[in-house]
Amino acid sequence: MAIRKKALMSAMSLTVVSAMALTGCGNNNDNSASGNSASPASSSNSSDTKAADSSKKDVTLTYTIWDQLQQPAMEAIAKEFTAENPNIKVKVEVIPWGDYWTKMSAAAPAGTLPDVFWMHSGQFVKYASGNFLEPITDKVESGEIDMNNYAAGTGSIYVLDGQNYAVPKDFDTIGLAYNKELFDQAGIPYPDDTWDYAKLAEVAKQLSQPDKGIYGFAAKMDTQGGYWNDMLANGGYIVSEDGTKSGYDDPASIEALKARYQMILDGASPTHQQMTDTDSTEMFKSGKLAMIFEGDWRTADIDGSDIIHGKWNWAPLPKGTAKRGNIINGLGNTMSASGKHKDEAWQFLKFLGSKRAAEITAEMGAAIPAYKDTQSAWVKSKPELNLQVFIDQTVDATAYPAGSKAYPVWFPKESEIMAQAWGGNISIEEGAKQVAAMMNQAIADNK
Repeated sequence: MAIRKKALMSAMSLTVVSAMALTGCGNNNDNSASGNSASPASSSNSSDTKAADSSKKDVTLTYTIWDQLQQPAMEAIAKEFTAENPNIKVKVEVIPWGDYWTKMSAAAPAGTLPDVFWMHSGQFVKYASGNFLEPITDKVESGEIDMNNYAAGTGSIYVLDGQNYAVPKDFDTIGLAYNKELFDQAGIPYPDDTWDYAKLAEVAKQLSQPDKGIYGFAAKMDTQGGYWNDMLANGGYIVSEDGTKSGYDDPASIEALKARYQMILDGASPTHQQMTDTDSTEMFKSGKLAMIFEGDWRTADIDGSDIIHGKWNWAPLPKGTAKRGNIINGLGNTMSASGKHKDEAWQFLKFLGSKRAAEITAEMGAAIPAYKDTQSAWVKSKPELNLQVFIDQTVDATAYPAGSKAYPVWFPKESEIMAQAWGGNISIEEGAKQVAAMMNQAIADNK
């Protein structure tokens, strides 16, 4: 996530664990990374193998993603795949998040989805239940790909009615980004793992200078990258573990929502309208915010700002009364059920899920790879930033709550109701209770 931000986040996830592509070199010892050609068993069949290879039809696959920042890594992966499979070329196509699902929604019923494309957990049920995704359950059961190779349970995210539909790509969690320069000017120590939510609110108020357009924290109305983490940390929940009940009307959830909104009332955060007019992460990038919750997928974007580059870092989310809450989410690579080159698409999908592809993703700093034990290269990709916090927080993370047929119904409506509360038209408690009632109805109607 990322964006998962509008999925949120990231998503997630986690909660959120994630990674994108990387260039790199080295020997490929991972069986799942191999293409569809094999070394001849002996010299006696070498000529047969060459003849078979030469007879393969040239194919060009379309691989569609939504993050331009990850395009170089995805192209590096595609290039290495083609080197191993000369007859299969891959065209990486980027459709920005704002247009991605609009175009996919139109392409799905028309049978024109890309051969291989990114899938978000928040959209998964819609496409899987519509039979637009090619199931890969037989590949999993045959051992062609092992879901146990992926971290933090990401292999189970894209399963519906017992069918597997995606190969884990990356995972994401949420961190606390802070502006070191604003902290230094105020003589306040940087956030660390001892912070709780009371400390966050206290320091946010100390760092705010509304007359200069500077605020201590972005108390934004957001799910994966915002108050879902607060609710969990305070002992609340989003949806019950069995998926039968909303947690928005739980007293602990309401208390956490009120505490976040109070930071706006205290002048420690921009107003909802201000953050609607200007994205809060853009405010952080321009030096107008001291702290913000954000997903790891925004690292390259934030660090690319000339204003804040070298002046910021990541810290873990603060501790709550119950725990250190965090949402983990994970992206998956899927293939179209109506694709014309399914055999070749599967070979590429398998390579995308390989250790080698994860290493490329990590080394290039694109995202946190889902493949186990490949995350360290991502952490080292920007040694000046404390990226390890995103890996460490997977221990406390809760999965992004999208794995039900009710989710696509209630999630869009959640923001409509909460916007009324964050805009001051109804109370936070009333907004939370309205969301809970709406969610419970959606769950009952979509069992």
